[in-house]
Amino acid sequence: MIEGTEITASRGVIATGPAEGARAGGCVFEAGGNAMDAAAAACLACAVVEPQAVDLGGYVAAGVVLEGATGRVWSIDANSAAPAAAHEGMYRVLPVREGTAGINELEYGCSVEDDANVYGPHAVGVPGFIAGAGTLWERWGRLKWSEVVAPARTLSTSSLDPLNDSLRKKREPMARFGGAWRRCDLTQTLDRLAAAGWRDFYVGQIGHTIADCVQTRGGILTLEDMTAFAPRISDPLTAAYRGATVHTATAPNGGFSVLDALGESPAAANEPAYWEQLASVLQRMWQRRLGASDVHASPHGTVHVAAADREGNLVSMTISQGGLFGSCLAVPGTGIILGHGMCRFDPRRGRPNSPGPGKRPLNNVCPLIIRMAGRDVAIGARGGRRIVSVAVQLAQRIIDLGASAFEAASAPRIHTISGNPIEVSRNFDPAIRAALEARGHRIEMPDEVAGAAHGAEIRADGTLRAGGNTWAVGV
Repeated sequence: MIEGTEITASRGVIATGPAEGARAGGCVFEAGGNAMDAAAAACLACAVVEPQAVDLGGYVAAGVVLEGATGRVWSIDANSAAPAAAHEGMYRVLPVREGTAGINELEYGCSVEDDANVYGPHAVGVPGFIAGAGTLWERWGRLKWSEVVAPARTLSTSSLDPLNDSLRKKREPMARFGGAWRRCDLTQTLDRLAAAGWRDFYVGQIGHTIADCVQTRGGILTLEDMTAFAPRISDPLTAAYRGATVHTATAPNGGFSVLDALGESPAAANEPAYWEQLASVLQRMWQRRLGASDVHASPHGTVHVAAADREGNLVSMTISQGGLFGSCLAVPGTGIILGHGMCRFDPRRGRPNSPGPGKRPLNNVCPLIIRMAGRDVAIGARGGRRIVSVAVQLAQRIIDLGASAFEAASAPRIHTISGNPIEVSRNFDPAIRAALEARGHRIEMPDEVAGAAHGAEIRADGTLRAGGNTWAVGV
């Protein structure tokens, strides 16, 4: 097994956030699995080692798959669905609270009583993560499901000491809703999934336990909501950009806005005029996406997985809990914390993205597959709303500049919603930053502009390459 931030191999490659997730995929390649098996195994492993970012109860898994045998590209949409009892007036919307900068204040310009759309039982829609990973394996994988689950099961017995900082950040909601979370219960849940199949999460023992938990705590998610859920497998959304073809998962996953922005973006270049024009493109894209220009971005927990194999299969899958630990609602006896898919709806009445029965919320995950002469690349990133802005830049660097996934992930980035301020990454050229400020732009430099990005690619000579901000594994 080969490991690093950028690696090449001949049999299979995979890149993702936690190194343990990439190694899980590598182990599956060694066992004879293909890219779909490896990506599904990595998704499950990531849910075990980074439950703050994506738990087994995560609200979304959305991806794009290139099927090597046919050359066909598919979209997987396992976005959360609102319960049948959901309605646009289900939350009590209040004015912005002074000094508060939560999801509602930053993204919707309001507050919600008790943050009920963010924490607790009313924040929970049908979790899509397991259905997405399970369908990826079931439709295209070749190993037994138990073999795909096995690496995550092994990891479930390890320590979670690195989570302490994230737990401190969510101390209050975790105390209210996460008191039933016991790490040791997760192993039993994975054993159940391995033996009974992924659908048990929705129609079997695990599904009953999840629905009972939410109902007991006063939520509206029912077993009928769980059993009715199914991922959507369809043609992807597709657009041409400078001789390449860019594919992404269907709406309301976020990639449609990436295609929108690429349609008017200048070619990538490291000069002030490019960044200034790109900021204007992003501003217009966000106005079309959100219908407003006075909203901001909040941080979120998300992981991207990209895998490729020698049979020409390519997977780009983004998975998410939402914010750190999602709803913070733990399901007793399972080791599962449920994602808060309902906070991806606008809590205000009368909006295109207001809650509704069975509705799937607008989200920010942007898995991409880029096909061009000489190479096919899967790429994606983590980071809430900033993912959408950064995914545009990842695609441009790969297409316009011939960058590898590692090079694209490591390059300077910007993000803006309203056009002012413009966020720039810490590796941004100081001279260009100064030039933008001289042109009247207000520049901010947060800790990061979106988070880690990861990609995998198949090159014309048959070699495979993967890389990103954290880790990649090849066999």
